[in-house]
Amino acid sequence: MRIGAVAAKEFWGLFRQPQLLLLLLIGPVLVMVAFGMSLSLDSILWPRVVVVVEPGSEGAEIFESSREEFTDRAYIVGTTEDPEEARERLLRGEADAVIAVPPDPLERVEQGEQATLGVTYSSINPIFGTQVPEQAYSLVTGLNQSVVQAAIERNIGDIRSVQEQVSELNSRFDEDTDQAAQTLASDEAQATTAGLAESLTSLENALRLLQAVRPGEEGDASDSLEQVEESQSVLAEVREAQEAGPQEVQERSGVEGLEEQLSSLQETLSSLPTGVSPRILANPFRLDLENLASPPSLVGFYAPALLALLIQHMAVSLASLSVIRERLSGAYEFFEVSPLGPGELLAGKFLTYFGLVLGANLAVAAVLVALLGIPLTGGVPMMVLAMSLVTMASLGLGLLVSALAKSQLQAVQVSMLLLIGSVLFAGFLFPLSDLKGPAVVVAYFLPASYGIRALQDIMIRAGGISYFDLAGLLIIAAVSLILTRYLMGRKKT
Repeated sequence: MRIGAVAAKEFWGLFRQPQLLLLLLIGPVLVMVAFGMSLSLDSILWPRVVVVVEPGSEGAEIFESSREEFTDRAYIVGTTEDPEEARERLLRGEADAVIAVPPDPLERVEQGEQATLGVTYSSINPIFGTQVPEQAYSLVTGLNQSVVQAAIERNIGDIRSVQEQVSELNSRFDEDTDQAAQTLASDEAQATTAGLAESLTSLENALRLLQAVRPGEEGDASDSLEQVEESQSVLAEVREAQEAGPQEVQERSGVEGLEEQLSSLQETLSSLPTGVSPRILANPFRLDLENLASPPSLVGFYAPALLALLIQHMAVSLASLSVIRERLSGAYEFFEVSPLGPGELLAGKFLTYFGLVLGANLAVAAVLVALLGIPLTGGVPMMVLAMSLVTMASLGLGLLVSALAKSQLQAVQVSMLLLIGSVLFAGFLFPLSDLKGPAVVVAYFLPASYGIRALQDIMIRAGGISYFDLAGLLIIAAVSLILTRYLMGRKKT
């Protein structure tokens, strides 16, 4: 009866403050709904860019042909040939980055230099501000792959052409030596060897490109390069003999050497991946991602964490002022001379605030699920259980603060410190696994640390409450209430 009387007193005391009840119920809902309806990740994941490119230049042609590489990683809000104009748009906040395409990238490559893709951005955010450089690195990788793929596609055609010319030239050695010398000295044969020399040069470039794309593989490409170099040396002697006439061709031993080298080359060429798609040669690995979880939207991910923070802050704020308010108003002196024990007083206050905090947050959760589509894959009973445990631990902590505080200002300050500490250390901004040192110790004393993880497991992962989180919340509640009961009993005596 005495516990019920205390609970009724606390309930009617709160009921006579309708503004407080509306603030408890409507305030969190409005904040969460506004957050969910206003947040947009488009500008974070796909930054807005202005492309600086010289019209009619080689760089402009590459930009147009590779536009998909740009649009897959950013929103192109405009192009210009004036770098200063692009920089001003960046500083005015109209764009997140400026990409400057060089006017002559291929010419620089032919000169043995790398073409520079200039990216300028302005961000003070150390977390989301890294998205621009990450997308820039991805863009450069994509452009390099496109260029390599195009080059391989061209050179594979040269490889096939060389195979045909080698077969044609080898067929000349089936004749006798005199006839072979006459044939090799003919204009047709000289045209063939000239084409072969040109194709061997292209083949050498293609093989070196293949080695650059697949640097860890030393097989056919390296062997073929050696054959190409040897064949180029022998072919140079034969071409000199061809220019001197049939007699010089017959006298030189280069004919037999050429036949052996070309036969070996033809055999090696047959093992090269000339039938493979250039896209596969330029991109030998394919990424296959599998996420065992079902990630919600950003709002859906943060909703359980916000609920845990809201439960803790509401419970600590109300409970931390309960005992200190009685003491400052003088009502506590009547409790000390009444048959009401400190445990009964504590139990009455605990029951009232437990029902109020849990009911208010269940209403908030229901509105969030209905309006914002927050996931609830673990079921309502498990969510109610987790929220009840967080409420118990938070009320215990708040009542302990109320028993220790000397004034309402102290109680409010401690409540705010607990809220700030929970935002930083309870896993709201950063996962608990990333925390080290003193922050881990602080996190173990915060009910929100266990509540955030438990509600995320239940609402998003369709799991349950881990034994660690269950034990942590029960220990915080039990220790806090026991200490509060001890302090209240000591003051009464």
